[in-house]
Amino acid sequence: MTRAADLMHQCPRPGAGPLHPLDLPRYTPPVQFEIAKSSPLVFAERPDNALFRYGHAHAYINTYEQARVFGNGFLILGRSLVLDGLTSGNYIQNQKEQLASYGAVPDGGTLSGEYVLVWGSENFGHWLFTYLMRLTLLYWKPELIGLPLLVKQGTPPRFVAWLREMGFSKILYACDGCRIEKLHVPSVVTYRGPDQLPYVFPQALDLLRYRVLDIGAVWPVRSRTRLYLSRDRSRWRKLVNEAEVSAMLARHGIERVFMEDLTLSEQLDKISRAELIVSHCGAGSSITLFAPRDCRIVEIGFPAITGTFASRAWAHQLGQPFIRFDAQPVARSGPLAIDWDCRVNIAALEKIL
Repeated sequence: MTRAADLMHQCPRPGAGPLHPLDLPRYTPPVQFEIAKSSPLVFAERPDNALFRYGHAHAYINTYEQARVFGNGFLILGRSLVLDGLTSGNYIQNQKEQLASYGAVPDGGTLSGEYVLVWGSENFGHWLFTYLMRLTLLYWKPELIGLPLLVKQGTPPRFVAWLREMGFSKILYACDGCRIEKLHVPSVVTYRGPDQLPYVFPQALDLLRYRVLDIGAVWPVRSRTRLYLSRDRSRWRKLVNEAEVSAMLARHGIERVFMEDLTLSEQLDKISRAELIVSHCGAGSSITLFAPRDCRIVEIGFPAITGTFASRAWAHQLGQPFIRFDAQPVARSGPLAIDWDCRVNIAALEKIL
């Protein structure tokens, strides 16, 4: 596909505007174009015979005029704040946490014309399951597919490359706090709900896999990969015995890879051929969405992480065998409760490979 030049919206001025989101009344607009209602919880069985729960997401598209977009993709309509359906933390406590650390809404200027909201993140997992996946809803309203996509300035170019992999070419980088003449907003379809359970939209999984991998094409027979997605270069959530773990995995033909070193094509090539992926618990594990349906997923966490991440729900939908392996936390190394460096019991991990 010929790449169209990306457009950059020039922010009118630096500094904050007069609005602070916490000062605005909250408003939940009526759903305009509903694709699927949130459905009852699904109970799935893990390899240890325990059950976990997740739900099927509410999916819809709304259209607004003169909406302002800010932060993680929240909206301001007039003097009201719209939060629901726009974030992966779709419950009041998480929304308040996001807003409390934000500050005043900047003056992002005004964009004339008609756009589809994507928005942006510097976290790959959130870029994938919060923003990319919402675009699959456009296939229920195909007249929107050719419109320019609105992406937040500062989103890494390597993330934006995924939009082109999905077949989109009209992209506008917009300023935080910008006002849009007409904005089509697909709801976020992978989120944690008020009951703290993950919600996913099953059809979005298949559509995203189809658009990115072109699963309908005839693929040549190729060798399978066995991968360990290392976090050893990350600031937190690392293994203190990484060298020993990597050596053990190598003896089993499992390649240690650093996803940040790979191009998009290289990432998809390795993941789409995987028969086994060992990864760390968290947003980065979302890449397993593009693994084959028979790929075994081993996700390293620790006992205090009791919640279910979307990757486990996806695995259940796709039929991927999934095992959560608990390591021993050693020291907290990051801002979130899951950001602990851990030590792996090598013999116990080796036993489940």
